[in-house]
Amino acid sequence: MRSLLLVPFLCASVGLPCAADVTIAGYSLTRVANPVPSSATCSLPDGDVVTFDGQFIRRWNADGSLEDQLGFLAGFVFPSFVRLTPAGDAVIIGDSGSFGPTPAGDLHHVALDGSGVTFLGSIPYNFDGKFLPGGDLLVSAAPLNFGSGTDLFRVTLAPYSATVVGHVDGPSGPLAVARNGDVFYGFQQDPTLPNAPQDVVRWSAALLQSGTYLDASNAVVYVTFAEPTSVLEFEPVRERLVAVENRYLGDHRIRRVRPNGQVSPVLVEADEWIGGMRFAFGPSEATFDAYQPGDGIQLVYTTTDFFSFDDRVTVAPARPALAISGVGTLGQGPVRFDLSGGLPNGTALLTYCPQTALFPVEQTYPLPQFFLHTPFLLQATTRMQFLIPTDAAGAATFTLWNPGGLEGSYGWQFHVGRPNGVQIGSSNAATF
Repeated sequence: MRSLLLVPFLCASVGLPCAADVTIAGYSLTRVANPVPSSATCSLPDGDVVTFDGQFIRRWNADGSLEDQLGFLAGFVFPSFVRLTPAGDAVIIGDSGSFGPTPAGDLHHVALDGSGVTFLGSIPYNFDGKFLPGGDLLVSAAPLNFGSGTDLFRVTLAPYSATVVGHVDGPSGPLAVARNGDVFYGFQQDPTLPNAPQDVVRWSAALLQSGTYLDASNAVVYVTFAEPTSVLEFEPVRERLVAVENRYLGDHRIRRVRPNGQVSPVLVEADEWIGGMRFAFGPSEATFDAYQPGDGIQLVYTTTDFFSFDDRVTVAPARPALAISGVGTLGQGPVRFDLSGGLPNGTALLTYCPQTALFPVEQTYPLPQFFLHTPFLLQATTRMQFLIPTDAAGAATFTLWNPGGLEGSYGWQFHVGRPNGVQIGSSNAATF
């Protein structure tokens, strides 16, 4: 399977149709050909991206242009992961070796200023790595062979050391580390058994710090899926766990993980295999929530059929849009407020604020249910005393009569919400 990753053909170049992934209401999908097929990637806080294609480590600007080649390895290896160090001045790249009869796989330190690549040590067949709060790197790997189970290594970078701190059965799976140091791991059960339970487990930070050897006996089952998990990541800011489910000849999904038997909602349904998933950072403070502005935190993944295409998909919040029209925008007459992209069969609340109390740029206010992005001074904002229903497409229309004199006076903005009126997002603001 890994060898197929070496020679993907982009669907655009061979005239084949691309798959059609779908997301839920309140988000949008953007799909392009993956500029570095089959690579491991890492998002940087400034919006840049680091890629490792198995030999070359490159840094890319947020607009997709190449910024720098940070280094290269002597020969091709299969890329496993790229992780930004806690200091933010380097990335650690992992690989699972190349073709050959002996186990192989290394860790390298790559400086972001382009000053070089440093070999750290060998952990054969490493799969994933995540940093612990104290600065050590936790790595999942099958150092003997793919049938020997998975070891968990605690790696200290300076000076380098790697200590086995746990072992679980099955092929190597994904890791996630919470801010408090809790460790999450996705078990990989026998893929030949249909509907075999696939557990995501948790070890507490206290257990790891105590020196207790981590295994299935002291792991707590956090959630169980029908498909194996190939990626686990925590959302920035909100710290919600997100999982990729993949099964060959099966389903491919991205879920927000809810523990203790709760249903984990599907965020993305894909036609083909979902590869490395990461969160990317935009210029705004918008969180990765439905109906937020799309230029904040985004989710990025790759998808491929291992033959005809390798694409990069960006999932971004889709902010509702307000448009104002009508002769009343110029003087006496009706003014029409059109909302699109709201919650289907939900509600909308119109707010307004004097133009003398508008900021030149949007402000961010953390409300109980969502982050409100608005140029309005909250103390000067008025909310209509009634809700407007949205239709099945999330659209709503409201008409106001301008008796003359309203033009040039106010800014307007819709808040969108559930049928019970609980608000969960907002539109752009507009003036007339």
